[in-house]
Amino acid sequence: MAATLAEGRIEAVLLPEFADEDHLLFLAERCPNLHYFSLPSTCMTYDLFCKAIGELHSLKGMAVDESLINYDVLFHVHQCCPDFVELKVSALYVDEEMASVICNSLPQLKKLEIPSSDMPATAIIKFLDCLEELEYLDISGYETSAISSTVLEKASRLKVFLWNSKFELGEFVDCSNCGEHNINPGEPCKCMMEHKVMDWLAGATQAS
Repeated sequence: MAATLAEGRIEAVLLPEFADEDHLLFLAERCPNLHYFSLPSTCMTYDLFCKAIGELHSLKGMAVDESLINYDVLFHVHQCCPDFVELKVSALYVDEEMASVICNSLPQLKKLEIPSSDMPATAIIKFLDCLEELEYLDISGYETSAISSTVLEKASRLKVFLWNSKFELGEFVDCSNCGEHNINPGEPCKCMMEHKVMDWLAGATQAS
């Protein structure tokens, strides 16, 4: 287990993979001022998890498995933790329905991280349209090309939008590494161009 201290108090805890809701409840009872926890377990009991959340009124964020993305669970977080603004989810696939659950239960989210997840454009747009206070969205590492000019336009209001794709997306080829000020829907981004040049040079060298 890893923990960070602030003024002698434990404010953030990264629990190991074997930790379950009992460990979280134990932690919550002894560290009621906890601001953030990461709980990678995929097998959780809703009742005990919610009981632990009920002890953490100062909680501002958490990282959890997709098994906890349930409206009743997340709405309980919203009710018990008035300062809760940050969510990280480990999920293989996020559809529009799951996106709606997150948006409806945690409408005040400012930071949302769902890396390495297969996610359609409809889910991304749901986050961008419904989470009005969202400032930071990380969907990097996804395996399908769901980034469109519409998504980029809606995401332009964010302070940080992290995404990356290995796919040519038809109307443009781009990635978040170049930053929002370098996004041009009509042209490839700088790093993609450099990558293509290096591929061309490598091919030319092999041919010679």
